[in-house]
Amino acid sequence: MKKNIQITILSVLLSMLFVGCKKFLEEKSDKRLTVPTTLDEFQALLNNYNHMNNDFIAAGEVSSDDYYLSDADFNSMQYESEKRLYTWQPDYVTRPQSSVGDEWYNTYKSIYVSNSVLQGLDENHLTGNQANNIKGQALFFRAARYLDGVQIWSLAYNKQTANTDLGMVLRVVPDVTIKSVRSSVQQTYDLIIKDLSDAIPLLPINPIGVTLPGKAAAYGLLARTYLFMGEYEKALENARAALGNTNAQIIDFNTLDPNADFPIPAINYASKELISYTSIYYASQLNQTVCKIVPALYDLYSNEDLRKVIYFGKNTDGSYFFKGTHIGYFGLMNSLTPAELLLIAAECNVRLGQLSQAAEALNQLAIKRWKIGSFIPYTFTNNDAALRTVLEERRKELTMRSLRWSDIKRLNRDGYNITLTRTVGGQSFTLPPNDLRYAIAIPETVIEIGGIQQNPR
Repeated sequence: MKKNIQITILSVLLSMLFVGCKKFLEEKSDKRLTVPTTLDEFQALLNNYNHMNNDFIAAGEVSSDDYYLSDADFNSMQYESEKRLYTWQPDYVTRPQSSVGDEWYNTYKSIYVSNSVLQGLDENHLTGNQANNIKGQALFFRAARYLDGVQIWSLAYNKQTANTDLGMVLRVVPDVTIKSVRSSVQQTYDLIIKDLSDAIPLLPINPIGVTLPGKAAAYGLLARTYLFMGEYEKALENARAALGNTNAQIIDFNTLDPNADFPIPAINYASKELISYTSIYYASQLNQTVCKIVPALYDLYSNEDLRKVIYFGKNTDGSYFFKGTHIGYFGLMNSLTPAELLLIAAECNVRLGQLSQAAEALNQLAIKRWKIGSFIPYTFTNNDAALRTVLEERRKELTMRSLRWSDIKRLNRDGYNITLTRTVGGQSFTLPPNDLRYAIAIPETVIEIGGIQQNPR
């Protein structure tokens, strides 16, 4: 009961973070409500996976090019904002389900809990191994949310403009009276890197479960961060460190039943392939009954590639739906896996001119994904061809994992000129490379209440 009260207190305070409830601040506090002070109480806050692990942002996956909606399914969307997000409109793309926008709220809810734990540890002078572990967890969760948010509400990291491009509202203390001001993209990434770097020596090698981070999760998130930044040496270094600090295994898809509703088995919401578990917010556009895989993506898979039958099922109209979740039911995740880390290693090795190492990393993954006896190991002699292969494998492996949007942004930054197009009711919608709409509009209610700067249009 006490832990539930603590979480309720944090939820109430969190609501103040965006609504600025002056009247509430002037009220006398209820002394029956207790503030967390012990290590077990702080751990209980981080154990709440509904706050810390779930509801990562779906807007990037909704906006990416791996799926499409039929006209009928598009027209059946309940909210106009859902249609606007799907067609890359410049504003009003957030569901009107809360006064501050669900995904923004969920992001800062987790950040607020992390900040409360970090401040509580400091104010109560808590030290020792358990305190260090809790601190490392809180730093990891804060970094994970800021990395998630900057992929959606900011432009791609660009070294030349990162100091002036708009980043996240950075909060490192749970003081709800501090005015919300957007940082730069550079400042946002600097905090993410610092939090993860500080977390690594504090976290255990073997966490008690995938809902709590260990060293591999922090190294892995650093690898993902540096990849998005185009810092390939650092991304490779951290991917290798993550792989060296995890017991997670790449599942051999030859052992799975392709006819199962969800072929990848899960125990307690996670397969043995997960390094850390995080799931994305429910979005109507991504519901399995309406979300259809684009033929160009489906056709990338060879018939010998088991992902073609493990990841996808066939609709009655001949289209395909995604069933390749790692969590045992239809819910989409952006969890870290050894497969993603091998793909990061492969890409970084190619970009650094280390083709044999790139092929070695890619082959470790591919041998587990192809039918027994059908896979011919990759060998690379040309950088451009190797990079095309690795990026194609990355897209095939990480389908519907909330990473494609970030990949499109960073590749277009580097000159790949990927143009997104959709047709609804005979009308064509286009998102050109590096368009300002790649920084998705912050919910208008947040702009109005918080007085922060909206993304340029």
